[in-house]
Amino acid sequence: MNMSTPSTKQPTSTYQPYKPGAQVNILGVPFDPVTMSDMKQVILTYSRTRTTHNLFIVTANPEIVHYAAETPSYNSLICNADYIIPDGTGVVKAAKLLGTPLPERVPGIEVMERCLEIAQQEGLRVFLLGATDEVVKRAVQNIQNKYPKSEVKGHHGFASLDDTAVVDEIRAFQPDFIFVGMGYPKQEQWIQQHRNHFEHTLMMGVGGSIDVFSGTVKRAPRIWRKLNLEWLYRILKDVKRIKRSHRIPKFVWAVLKQKMKK
Repeated sequence: MNMSTPSTKQPTSTYQPYKPGAQVNILGVPFDPVTMSDMKQVILTYSRTRTTHNLFIVTANPEIVHYAAETPSYNSLICNADYIIPDGTGVVKAAKLLGTPLPERVPGIEVMERCLEIAQQEGLRVFLLGATDEVVKRAVQNIQNKYPKSEVKGHHGFASLDDTAVVDEIRAFQPDFIFVGMGYPKQEQWIQQHRNHFEHTLMMGVGGSIDVFSGTVKRAPRIWRKLNLEWLYRILKDVKRIKRSHRIPKFVWAVLKQKMKK
């Protein structure tokens, strides 16, 4: 049976995502004013709610915001998410500059960690889609060792968006969490395209977090994070990021123009 066909099962209860306040618009991207504590409670409550709704979380940094501002189709796609959270100091500073502050930065990798803690606590299933075959296998093993009461599987991230075999493999596992580390925009495109093929699954794009969990990439030391310089640490450690970081000054200029219009 081809399991990649959308589910037709009706929800046992209606799920309404918790919204702590009005969304904050940065270059047309509507951020939810949530804290890490909010997200942990959201995820725990969702995991215990009987619903077929799939929870889609977008973690957006300045590069993603600027790309969305230039790409209407991608902007429309991420606006279909249940939550868009500020994964970047630049986003938080932009919100403050625009007079609509966000409470704090909510790093995607830390949201993923909260999910893994809940998977451990509740005995849930986690699927990793991303990175190379060797890297994702290491990440699966490391996560399984650290959170032994959860069940973890993975697949490399070089599959095409239309590869139904990968979707069938993931569906057969019946995951409670799917973390897609394909980089933007592909990871969000994959989630949106296949979101209705699952039931009661939290789905989130996690960029390079799978590499971090595998141990092949080190996260910035705590002091760099406290100084809000994690982005600079990543550039210094991976020169390939310099090319991608060209969006950061463009993001700053676009935010200044948005402020002038206001």
